[in-house]
Amino acid sequence: MSQYRQLLVLLTDIDPHSPALRRALALAHASGAAVHILGLFEPRAEHVLREARLNEAEAQRQFERYREQLEGLAARHRASGTCLTLDTVNAEDLRDQAADYMRELKPDMVIKDIEATPALARFFGTPVDCALMRACEGMMHFVPPAAASLPKRILVAVDTASGDDPCAQTLFNRGLIRAAQALALQCDAQLHLLSAYDLVGVYAADMVVAQTWLEEMRDALRVPFDALADAQGVPDDCRHFKEGGAVQVIRDQVAALDIDIVVMGVVQPKGLAKLLGDTTERIVSDPPCSVLAVHPGVMDTWEPTPCN
Repeated sequence: MSQYRQLLVLLTDIDPHSPALRRALALAHASGAAVHILGLFEPRAEHVLREARLNEAEAQRQFERYREQLEGLAARHRASGTCLTLDTVNAEDLRDQAADYMRELKPDMVIKDIEATPALARFFGTPVDCALMRACEGMMHFVPPAAASLPKRILVAVDTASGDDPCAQTLFNRGLIRAAQALALQCDAQLHLLSAYDLVGVYAADMVVAQTWLEEMRDALRVPFDALADAQGVPDDCRHFKEGGAVQVIRDQVAALDIDIVVMGVVQPKGLAKLLGDTTERIVSDPPCSVLAVHPGVMDTWEPTPCN
């Protein structure tokens, strides 16, 4: 069963051991998908202070050298039989040009080497990976160094607490699981489902009463989680309903279950989250494993493609 037709790999550096390229080639081998590489070239900053004409000539020389190296890298992988094409962009604005390219190409999945960003740095600007994730209207797959070629244990992080639009939230959760199931099917991987709940704000002077409330609230929150898991066929031993902040719970479960990739939804952060990043952005900025970020818009258009 082939789940993907075209995979887009974003490369800034020419790295023959790029984890994103390795992941894309492994997925292509498993699914028969074509791989398209977009090389995003940015001239080195040290030439800015030189005379303008020399700067332009040096930047062009760097770009040509970059393109030759990328062609050589692609040629080596084509020898293995992979359907691989490439394009190079002399990026004046890497974020906007990459975003425009993704929107035009509309690949089944965008794959990129992950760039960890310190928490403090997120106060002064949006990290590249987070900006691209917001711009990608499909699925964006970030791969860290030393990641396995294909994931074998997949964790889907869902939010089943009541929100402003419970129906839309349920549909999105189902879409996340469907995207994870497609990847699991392609990689012959095991799928786990996780939901974090936080009852820190619950308080009562009587500890017995407080404990009773906590248990009742936990049971009430567990109902939609189990209903979702039942509907999607997730077995009991692969369901994880954990108390705590979402980011820490995800990190703990990635470690406890030896997870290779976590599947999460992309939302547009509001308020303070614009600075701190929502749960997915905080995970992507300091990843415990690979991350597959799924945009809500993909649910309207993405369908697994059966292989003939």
